[in-house]
Parts: sequence; C-alpha cells; structure tokens
Amino acid sequence: MATDARVKTQPVRAKILTDEYEIEGNVHLKPGNHQGRVSDILNAPEVEFIPVTQATCTSRSSDSRPVQTDCTIVQVKTIRMVFPFEDS
Repeated sequence: MATDARVKTQPVRAKILTDEYEIEGNVHLKPGNHQGRVSDILNAPEVEFIPVTQATCTSRSSDSRPVQTDCTIVQVKTIRMVFPFEDS
C-alpha cells in the first residue's frame, strides 16, 4: 500500500540572492519549533538544497528577462543573502 509522504508546510515569500541570481518565491517551512524560520533551514547541516516555488529568477550579471518557474532548487551554499517578507 502506498503512503503519502508529503509534509504540510508553511510557504514564506522571500528574496534570495546568490552571486549569479536574484530569486523571489516561496520557501517552505516545516511547522513547529524545528525549521520554523527561514534561518533554521539555511543553518541546518543536513539541508543542501531548498526548493523555491512560484519563483522568479533574474540574472544579476545580464540584462536577460526574468524566468518564472513553478519550482526551482537552490543550493544552500550558493546563497549570499535572504530577505523573508514574513517569518515566524
């Protein structure tokens, strides 16, 4: 019998800056004390990548148009700054 492994999360709109991109979208937080803030996800040693849904990705080094995606995966070690628009 198949089980549903999805975890309910709370989306938080945030802007993420890497050396190459500016990404604005929803970062998904797990409810409760553990990983209840964007900073908790970024500081968790077991988290290498974070999904960002409803994302707009803009190159910081070219004049190309922003790309909109349903989901993009960001490598945590490439993140330079995060601006959560709301945080628990």
